[in-house]
Amino acid sequence: MSHSIREISRHSSIYRGFIITRRPKTVISKITRYEITLGEQSFGLFDAQAQTIGYIDELHNQKGKAA
Repeated sequence: MSHSIREISRHSSIYRGFIITRRPKTVISKITRYEITLGEQSFGLFDAQAQTIGYIDELHNQKGKAA
């Protein structure tokens, strides 16, 4: 089953229930980063949106194996 990423605001998207927030590059942070959150829990920062999707898919696969 394929899942799609849906933009919910200028800097945020939702994928499989997780929020992916794009943090644009700044003078201090020279690259755009992506943060994954689910509710109040953060799953860290990633260098590419594709990495966030892969990580979320991995979490779902682990959840399916544990059930």
